Amino acid sequence: MSNSFPPKKHLIGLVGFGTVARGLCQILSEKRAYLLKELHFDFEIVAVTTRSRGTMYHPSGLSLSTLMACAESKTPFTEHLKAWNSETMIRKSNATIIVELADSILTTGEPALSHCRAAFETGKHVVSGNKGPAALAYSELRALADQKGCAFLNEATVLSGTPVFSFIRTALAGNKILGLRGILNGTTNYMLREMEAGISYKLALEKADSQGFLEADKMADVGGFDAQAKLAILANILFNQSLNLDDIKRKGITELSELDIQTALREGKRWKLVASLTLKKNQILAEVKPEALPFSDPLSQVSGTLNAITFSTDLLGDVTLTGPGAGSVETGYGILSDLLTINTGVLT
Repeated sequence: MSNSFPPKKHLIGLVGFGTVARGLCQILSEKRAYLLKELHFDFEIVAVTTRSRGTMYHPSGLSLSTLMACAESKTPFTEHLKAWNSETMIRKSNATIIVELADSILTTGEPALSHCRAAFETGKHVVSGNKGPAALAYSELRALADQKGCAFLNEATVLSGTPVFSFIRTALAGNKILGLRGILNGTTNYMLREMEAGISYKLALEKADSQGFLEADKMADVGGFDAQAKLAILANILFNQSLNLDDIKRKGITELSELDIQTALREGKRWKLVASLTLKKNQILAEVKPEALPFSDPLSQVSGTLNAITFSTDLLGDVTLTGPGAGSVETGYGILSDLLTINTGVLT
């Protein structure tokens, strides 16, 4: 890429400093020179704000080595302190991009929703790793962003770092998406694989918990709520819909027994928690439910914590995208992908 003109420097404010933010900082630290030379992406992280550790802010940028050291510690921040909460940081800092990663309640979207609104009101782009804003209020936030010429990007919300939305924008450009089916929750996919090996639902749940795969609210995974929210995001972004969670039928895996699993295997099938969107006469039918898929179905071969989506298109037929659905660095890459999209000037 030509370096005839100096790249624009993006000033990033992080809201939340959990595993995803730490994964992003690791990537940015390791790849800073590459990103500048090859992708013309220049940046500084100017602010980090958390509810428990305080807020760090420096208008010229915080040291990535300092941030990585903070990532290894759970203690309160000690350098470049400001007496700001998250919303104050968003409004008063010189950040041009807000990366929204705060702990939020999925049913209300808060505090992530308020953070997004504050960012757009002050003319800042938003890259969100939280499902709530795009699942509950995408149309409103998209309109606010458009009014200010801002980006509202959500790559990390559906398949972690696997680039669903950029895949649609680029690799499937020119195709009409007619519908989709996907495995959007890696925890339940892992549990179903363990049950195939002969253990009970209860033991599979305990094993997933011991591996750190479960949400704090276990029903978010096993009850299908996580997949339901991700399906709402896909509908809202890909099909320009305003689906509410209540518009999506939902059933989790809690009623599946070892007998169900083994019976399906003997029949050449495999149980998966499948999220689907179908377009019929300009209406979208959306549903999350367990399905016994034949071995010939690509989704039946997606194992462990991997996620996948099969897109039905008018020109290519079915196209399946598979990749990791969790992980600090993997989800951090999803955030980076959106930052690079903003760098290109493509805001939608």
